[in-house]
Amino acid sequence: MHFHKKQIEADGFEVSPALDVKLKRRGSGPQVRTAEKRSFISHEGDVATFLLLLLDGWVALTKALPDGETQIIDLLLPGDSALIAAQRAPISACSVEALTHAKFVTLGEEILGGTDAEDAAIRRRLVATLSTAQARVAEHLLRSGRGSAASRIAYALLELYVRLQAVGMTWETSFALPMTQQDIGQFTGLSNVHVCRTLRRFEQDGIVAHRHGTDIALHDIHALCTLAGVNLDQLRSKILIRGAF
Repeated sequence: MHFHKKQIEADGFEVSPALDVKLKRRGSGPQVRTAEKRSFISHEGDVATFLLLLLDGWVALTKALPDGETQIIDLLLPGDSALIAAQRAPISACSVEALTHAKFVTLGEEILGGTDAEDAAIRRRLVATLSTAQARVAEHLLRSGRGSAASRIAYALLELYVRLQAVGMTWETSFALPMTQQDIGQFTGLSNVHVCRTLRRFEQDGIVAHRHGTDIALHDIHALCTLAGVNLDQLRSKILIRGAF
């Protein structure tokens, strides 16, 4: 698969020009950190007062029950950010796990302080980030509580397609999906068996197709939208940040 991925560099945050200006004024950029595939960046219950900006890879925000059953609350894709915890709420509500090899930076809460134009722009972006994350979680909760297995998986595929398309990581209607059936089940609240059966049915009906390796092609987006109960343009308006800050 070939796609033109937007470059998101530590010394030039394409996703946030204001943040780039702010860091350059301080005279130094943040240190790029890496996480190996299936490793944890932080754990639920940690004291973790930082903002995470993902440069590359896929990262999951997860919660687990005492018996080990895990739910993926949200997925971070390249260019996404998440406030893991804050000084007045310092306990991390979720674990942060790299589903793939990941590159990221962490920023302290002080980056949000100050009164200049860049500070205001950064705060606006954080508010927009929290708003779009809330919209994503709301869509998942609706389908987890009321939707069928087909509805949940159709929505998950559409959401990932829309988000990856926005950062140049799709080819036509295909994209890399580095998630196991267990990951998809944890994301949609389904068992491995339900995930397997649903994806197999989608393939048999010509709705999706697995290509090379982890690549998946969405052959019938209209059918997926019908199953998920979404309008793709409206979904974009809810879960994507508009413009640069």
